[in-house]
Amino acid sequence: MQVNNNYTLNNNCGINIPQNNNLRLVYNKDSVCFQKTAGTPSFQGNPLTAIKDYIHYKKLRFYLKSVSEQLKDKPEYQFRNLSMEYIEGIQRDIKVFKGLSMKDIQYLSENLHVIAVKRGCTNMCGYCYADAKPSNREMSWEDFTSITGGFKELKKRLCDLPIFGENMHHNKSDTIYKTTELFYDADCIGLAIKDKKGKVHDFRDLVTELYDGLGRRSAFDTSGWAPQNKLLQQRAEDYAEYFSKQENMNKLEEFNLSFNVFNASNVAAERAMRAGDREKAYRLREKYTDKIANAIFTFTPLLKNEKFNILTRSFGLQAKNAEGFDVPTMITYIKRVQEKVKALYEADLNGGQKYIKTPEDLDKNLQLLSKKLERIETGLNSSGRMLEFMKSFGIKAPMQNHTESTKIMYQDLKENGRYHRFIAHKLIDTDGRVYHMDYARFFPTEIQLNLENKTPTPKLANLRENCLITSEIINAPEKIWLR
Repeated sequence: MQVNNNYTLNNNCGINIPQNNNLRLVYNKDSVCFQKTAGTPSFQGNPLTAIKDYIHYKKLRFYLKSVSEQLKDKPEYQFRNLSMEYIEGIQRDIKVFKGLSMKDIQYLSENLHVIAVKRGCTNMCGYCYADAKPSNREMSWEDFTSITGGFKELKKRLCDLPIFGENMHHNKSDTIYKTTELFYDADCIGLAIKDKKGKVHDFRDLVTELYDGLGRRSAFDTSGWAPQNKLLQQRAEDYAEYFSKQENMNKLEEFNLSFNVFNASNVAAERAMRAGDREKAYRLREKYTDKIANAIFTFTPLLKNEKFNILTRSFGLQAKNAEGFDVPTMITYIKRVQEKVKALYEADLNGGQKYIKTPEDLDKNLQLLSKKLERIETGLNSSGRMLEFMKSFGIKAPMQNHTESTKIMYQDLKENGRYHRFIAHKLIDTDGRVYHMDYARFFPTEIQLNLENKTPTPKLANLRENCLITSEIINAPEKIWLR
């Protein structure tokens, strides 16, 4: 039986194959199996099917190498325009993608903005867009590395074609996140997961694995930590030292400290103030400014880096009944924190000189800090707990209503599937489930990666459960492609 000029099958199941194919041949009377020896998938079953599958795979590799060469100098190239039907099978034997088509993989990869390795937060900020609540749900290190390893292997098979990309035409005014963050509703200072042997892998391990595996940068966000928490304090000091080295900071898109009037301490302080308990309000505000001043002092080695940001946020001038959560309140907090950081620097100069060794160091770092605090963000949206927060304090402020735009976006997804027109991102939850997101809303999909732990995760805030993006929508016949 002739398969082609190079691969022949005779009556004794003897098979002639080239010697440089990176495969080991195993066969018996009824079947044949090509086993991986160098990252190549296995092909097994009856002899003719196995050989045909192997030949098809080699043709795909040849084709993808040719496409990669042709498109390497074309930044306008979009992976969504490559025929996924034509390259179906290139994902063969990549465990984490088991059961997924290349259309599924292309869809979840495009604008992959979050791999949520851990869910939940204890800060309970009043306005939290993610409506974060405490949770112990997290990935194992093995599940996380199965994702990064799977993408790494797929990219290699695709000859490094840019599969993540921000692969949609968009206006300059549109927001495109060019990161793949490791969290959705978690504080990065608490972002650490364990492997099966119990070893803890903190943010340094996670961001390095992401950068090396996917070639994607992440962001680090924290709202601070209690200074007396020795574990988190030591972790923060380790991060300050680690990311002060530019080769490590290069793995991040940005490193952010969140400092705003919506933190739980100020919310409680404002309630106490309105109840007439000024002493309690003062105590809570001092506790919060101590926390932020300590975080800034700890991150002093990062102050000079342009990727280090202190994010301040409050209601703007158009808000009504927003006393305690407005710009003047934020300015009061900023001044108090600056006073406390200055005191910490003076104590350091006159003591251990950990960060401040000369008066010039003190002045230089205070100037850097002032620059980081010069802008207050007042652009807020109604996601998460914000509407309930505003209602509880009688605050009125202009907020975007996402009701009508949700209908339009979902209709576009149903009609256009993988070729949807709206700017949006993908989130992989700790159980491997994939969601279509733009932070104002989440649409569930039927895609789920093949992770070991598939137990349910905490419900995402702003989840539109009735707007399911089905496999049928994602795997609809292709409209345009490069062949």
